Amino acid sequence: MVGCQGNVKPSSQGVVAEAIVPPVTAPTKPTVTDTKVSEKITVEQKPALTAEEIVTQRLIVQGDIALEEQRLLTPVDDNANLYFQVVLGRDPGNYQAIQGIAAIVDRYTQWAWQAAQNRDYQKAARNVDFARSVNPEDPVITEMTTRIQDLKDRRRAAAAAPRKEPVSQREALMPKIGRFILPKTLFSLPEEEIITEIQPIIDEVAKTQQSLAIYWPNDKEARLIYQIINSRVTEFRVRAMIFHRADYKVDLVSE
Repeated sequence: MVGCQGNVKPSSQGVVAEAIVPPVTAPTKPTVTDTKVSEKITVEQKPALTAEEIVTQRLIVQGDIALEEQRLLTPVDDNANLYFQVVLGRDPGNYQAIQGIAAIVDRYTQWAWQAAQNRDYQKAARNVDFARSVNPEDPVITEMTTRIQDLKDRRRAAAAAPRKEPVSQREALMPKIGRFILPKTLFSLPEEEIITEIQPIIDEVAKTQQSLAIYWPNDKEARLIYQIINSRVTEFRVRAMIFHRADYKVDLVSE
């Protein structure tokens, strides 16, 4: 290569040879090669909906709105059942429409059950009929019909069962052995009648030597009952417990 002029040697004839200097060009920037391989990102674009699919989606949206607003079968030209049935006519396997129809049936059968629980069986029957008009093959309708009929049968049987005559408190407590019911107005009676009411208790205690459970709301009167009984049982000291309850009874209890 030819260097700069300072490095050029003179010729043998003493003539300085003209140096041929190549044209100076602007230095070029080194090309930087990116060692990374750029990844090609492929974005899958969903195919655009067809005109028919757009109509179907709009019908489903309208059906959902009508369902939320309880427009299930009315108005005749703007109700949930109408929109979902039209969708199924266009696309028989449409999942959203099938779910929408099932939701309408569920709504009517639940209303039917609520009416039956309130003994409004005519309203219950109407709601079941509405559900059947939406999808007569839905098993939920058969299940609810049976459930309502069972409820009616149980209520009918309960109404036909003979009613027991109410018994007084005294009659209800008397059958138990060792139980003595005393009149609430015991201490408003003359002394002789008080002793007459308590005497059966005295006789039984003297025979069985059992303890007493006295159920009486007034503590003073309860203690007086005990004193009367204990004073007339001379063979042993009668033991007793007092319960401040308005049962007006004395039970003989074994320890």
